[in-house]
Amino acid sequence: MSEITIITSVFKGGKHIDSFLKDITRQTIFDECELFLLDANSPDNEHEVIKEYQKQFSNIRYERLDSDPGIYPCWNHMIKNSQSKYITNANLDDRLFSTCLERHLDFLDVNKSIDVAYCYNVVTNIPDQTEDKLSGQQQIFTTGDFSKQNMLAANLPHNHPVWRRSLHDKFGYFSDEFASGSDWEFWLRCTFAGVEMALIKEPLGIYYQNPEGISTKAENMKRNLKEVQQIRERYIAKL
Repeated sequence: MSEITIITSVFKGGKHIDSFLKDITRQTIFDECELFLLDANSPDNEHEVIKEYQKQFSNIRYERLDSDPGIYPCWNHMIKNSQSKYITNANLDDRLFSTCLERHLDFLDVNKSIDVAYCYNVVTNIPDQTEDKLSGQQQIFTTGDFSKQNMLAANLPHNHPVWRRSLHDKFGYFSDEFASGSDWEFWLRCTFAGVEMALIKEPLGIYYQNPEGISTKAENMKRNLKEVQQIRERYIAKL
């Protein structure tokens, strides 16, 4: 059984899939990982690239759906069909430092009371940058320390968190109520139930500000802001 399952939803990611797989398989503990790729009926050719990588890596798992149910139902499907101790999500257009997963797992193995770990990220506007090849405008996104108040202010584990799979046995899965905010809602659900999270204060990932991303695409901003307001009001009422 793998130590950690990396869940990745695949949809219209043809231009990123090869560099994504090249990057993720460079993880120092990739042989301890299961990479679960769920194709949400993408019109691109990702499956052809994935099949080539599967010839080299037996721990790459690929499934294809007949339709696109949305990102959170995809995540839930992969989590429910995994057996690993830990879960992380990886977007096709984001990249990880080679020690990212090793650092997170080492941290969680030592700190048994912590259920979710997250880190600083390098933020860039240039696609497919890697740890050893960063250029252009970039900054270190220094997300805040974990607290109930900080979590209400922002989705602290937004990029590259690692969490114990057992959280889903206790608190359920990602809601299909929201199009882009259900991860934040889940982390708030856990936070208000007393779950402990922690920040690893070093950059271990690269977040691409994709203008076509689900949370950054201009045409989605009004909906996304409405979701933020709904989620925040729901949990402020619980204070």
